[in-house]
Amino acid sequence: MNENQLILKYKEQVEELRQVLTKSLSDLFQRPVMIVEEVQISDDINQSLSRIDFPKIALMFQSGKGNHSLHHLILFPDNFVLLSYAWMISEDPAEEVDQNHLDGLKEIFNQILGQARMAIPDDSSRFHVDNVQVGLAESPKDVYQGANGFYVAEGKFKLDSESESFEIQHMVWSDTWVVGQEEEPSVGEEMDQVQVEPVEFGSLGGNGQVYENNPNIEMLLDVNLEISVELDRKSILVSELLKMGKGSIIEFNKSAGEPLDILVNGRKFAEGEVVVIDDKFGVRITQLMSPKERLKTLA
Repeated sequence: MNENQLILKYKEQVEELRQVLTKSLSDLFQRPVMIVEEVQISDDINQSLSRIDFPKIALMFQSGKGNHSLHHLILFPDNFVLLSYAWMISEDPAEEVDQNHLDGLKEIFNQILGQARMAIPDDSSRFHVDNVQVGLAESPKDVYQGANGFYVAEGKFKLDSESESFEIQHMVWSDTWVVGQEEEPSVGEEMDQVQVEPVEFGSLGGNGQVYENNPNIEMLLDVNLEISVELDRKSILVSELLKMGKGSIIEFNKSAGEPLDILVNGRKFAEGEVVVIDDKFGVRITQLMSPKERLKTLA
């Protein structure tokens, strides 16, 4: 695959995601968002990183599976992270980035990923994501410690929202995009022809502090979560409790038509209404918690 083919392939992916990106960000930020990109190809990732002004907030992950696996590095300026978090929770922006803002960046990423999975067919597992990390990168070594030898697609995204403008950089590469290789090898030939050192991500986190979103996300997929549905709560006196017997009725303040609270591990996640499915109770989700409330559950 040559440089022109990679640029075309990258632009096609961006074009496919553009509507999802703009809608997701506009909904999260509660304001219109415009995105313009500039794409180029490099054969020296270290040289590309040396042209970037650090420190940056970095989001790193891998997408796809097997021979279709891609490595991603997205670099954000501090003001984007601060303002995007403030817009999501409808508060004034803070002066410095902290863990809450990094959690906010995770929420943005997860929202976009979820929207993309629903809106775009994914037969090749393009939206299967692993090894997500987010944190402060003070130098290129914090985000990349691998070797050169393969092409890197560099997308510079200008994101405008009302009076604010941000530049976000996205770098993506594959172990099969080998410099000088015109045609992609078949699966059987690839191991024999391509000799590239494994990619190593740096450990993110300024001043020695590391922020990771579970290096192996697959380990979490089998974790059990307790879901419960809560009608209402009420405080009563011990004397009232002792007077109760079979047939006693406890009255609540919630009206009959109000939604029920859906709790995940004891924390409110959504609201819903009762439905009956094959003589069994179920709950249809009518409203998810706001980004601000969901961010609190990440703490």
